[in-house]
Amino acid sequence: MPSTILTRATLLSGGLLAQMASAYTQVNVAAPFMYKNIDPIVFPGQYDKSHLHSFFGSDAVTINTNTSAELQAGCTNVENPNDLSVYWVPTLLYQSGSTWEPAPLSRFSAYYSLGDNQAEIAIPQNTKMLAGSASAKAAAEMPAEAAIEWFCENQDVTIGDNGFPSSTCSTHLQTLLYFPNCVNPDTLETAYKAGQPGNYKECPSGMSSMPQLRFSIRYDLRKALPDGWSGSAPLQLACGNAYCSHGDFIMGWTEDAAENMVATTAAKNKFSSVNGALGNDGEEPTCKSADADPDHGTSDYAESVAAMSKRSIPEVGWTSRNRMLRL
Repeated sequence: MPSTILTRATLLSGGLLAQMASAYTQVNVAAPFMYKNIDPIVFPGQYDKSHLHSFFGSDAVTINTNTSAELQAGCTNVENPNDLSVYWVPTLLYQSGSTWEPAPLSRFSAYYSLGDNQAEIAIPQNTKMLAGSASAKAAAEMPAEAAIEWFCENQDVTIGDNGFPSSTCSTHLQTLLYFPNCVNPDTLETAYKAGQPGNYKECPSGMSSMPQLRFSIRYDLRKALPDGWSGSAPLQLACGNAYCSHGDFIMGWTEDAAENMVATTAAKNKFSSVNGALGNDGEEPTCKSADADPDHGTSDYAESVAAMSKRSIPEVGWTSRNRMLRL
């Protein structure tokens, strides 16, 4: 496993898993509500510049989304009616003959404060965050703070040359990704605490700690790839190999629920529900999510690649430390 990835083996050998069993909350999604080649953080107001992404949460997201209020006017496919955030990741694809198709999802989970210390403030409205590096092509280029890892759930498998497990997953292919846990509430600039998951310390000067977001995504490839694989996995992300793994987030929790989330981080060693004026944790959505701008962009991977080949700007990447960087 690449040295820049904080692995489960590393956590066990360092005794950190025991420390990581602090209070947390989570929201789950069974499937993306859309695939689309847009990115309102990296390419605001622009079509056909981004690689393909899988979107979860509020369906109000478009290329122009900039505020929590915009998202809160939409429909969420998250199992908590108070969470109208939008979450997105580069689409995972598997090779099907001569084409690449979106990998079947088992579950997308957004955890908050799993393994972190008690939060000082709620995640501010209008917060936007990035984690990982969209332009990374090797393990050494991955931001260590995001603690990204790809593995077979409940199975020890070595990592191949493209960053994915080198042999078939008997259960789920899973990935983890940590977001910043500090924020300046006036500027909305974000950063990571010193340390690492399970052993975090203080926030940078001028920032306060907030509930930390972590993505946990499980894919079920057993039907899509019934013959499995050995060696280089027939997988890729829309941005490249596994090393370009990254995630995006725009805050959409209602203000009352966001404040209630802070209280859950004070407890220890248990899951805590976050409820709010729109309903209780675990309530499935009663609305049906849909693309808010179906006439623009594409959900087809090949079309997204063709569109990107025509763009007239240099390749854009960013890192997850404390602000977006255009490279």
